[in-house]
Amino acid sequence: MHAHAHTSPLQLGGVRSACEYCALFELCWPRGLDASNLQRLQSMVRHTDVLPCGSHLFRVGDEFTAIYAVRSGCIKSYTVDRGGHEFVHGFHLRGEMLGFDAVYPDRHCCNALILESCSLCVIPYRDITRLSQDVPSMQRQLIRVMSHEFATQLRNRGGYGATQRVAAFLVNICSRLRQPDSTTDVFRLPMSREDIASYLSISPETLSRLLAKLHGLGLVDVDRRNVRLVDVTGLDQIAQGIH
Repeated sequence: MHAHAHTSPLQLGGVRSACEYCALFELCWPRGLDASNLQRLQSMVRHTDVLPCGSHLFRVGDEFTAIYAVRSGCIKSYTVDRGGHEFVHGFHLRGEMLGFDAVYPDRHCCNALILESCSLCVIPYRDITRLSQDVPSMQRQLIRVMSHEFATQLRNRGGYGATQRVAAFLVNICSRLRQPDSTTDVFRLPMSREDIASYLSISPETLSRLLAKLHGLGLVDVDRRNVRLVDVTGLDQIAQGIH
């Protein structure tokens, strides 16, 4: 890891409740796994110290060694073309996974930059695939998790018009930022407007104009990175192309 993260064995006491909202939960606490294989799985999982903002978890071309689940913070995956233009592919928040971009080529195809200091759970990919060969239900679950991550990326980029994409992004990102059992509709975005615009394939100027439009419709209030969803239903209807 470029962040030079120290990892230590996952301490199980008191961790389960924190893991229930994580994408790795079904892998780390699978139903029906016998005690010996569960112990094997749990022994594979490591968690990092807090990694600082601005450091890279991995870069394009790095060898693929593990899959990661975000315990806290935010990570941006992106690439840069030959002209130096950056393209944001995703934002990875608490309970979400990254690293699957490298499963086929065995080398990472994107960079992973820490936008907000974070901690991670790390599972060496060779270990988890070896265990999944011994436990067919684990193999199916691993494929399901991978498929879910790709489907989520496609869904988050959905919407044909720019206004739809911005509305869909706001609804989606705020639902992902919301803490478990919280009902708040006020959030602070960990990413910049430039990053959001790149992710939505629009210019920063277009993003600002569309945020002002949504504000004028009484759907959202935005003050720099602070967002308040005023009318979630109305915003979701725009995201779905109903209005």
